[in-house]
Amino acid sequence: MPLTPPNGRFEIPRHVALRAFIRFTPDKDGCHVSTYSTASHGYAQIGWNDDGRQLVTTAHRAAWVAANGQIPAGLTVDHQCRTKQCVNPAHLRLLTNFENARRALYDWPLGTCRNGHPQGDLAKFGDRLRCRTCRAQRKRKKTMT
Repeated sequence: MPLTPPNGRFEIPRHVALRAFIRFTPDKDGCHVSTYSTASHGYAQIGWNDDGRQLVTTAHRAAWVAANGQIPAGLTVDHQCRTKQCVNPAHLRLLTNFENARRALYDWPLGTCRNGHPQGDLAKFGDRLRCRTCRAQRKRKKTMT
């Protein structure tokens, strides 16, 4: 079973990152579809040994590191093309974990709520993050009926 450090973060060595570009097939949309094996989550994986530990990362994270350097803490690599096995650096970008999760559920433009209000309108209500403008509009609509 692959192991990761206790904090779940490790640097991807350059020689490992470069392996992302060895095994892929180009498709009609410009994606470079990795031919490495995929895990149950659907992302291609690359593994290596480091001082007796088995480490694994996803191929798209390795591709990002090879093309742009290490991934800063708090950021994740997003597929703009929405193809999980794509390792084309032109199709990858860094996002916060929040933006990446939001984009996975709803694909509205970055920096806005699903109705187009600026992300600065987001506030925590109870245990959920909500848009203040949308919430106020919903409340007004309820009082009118």
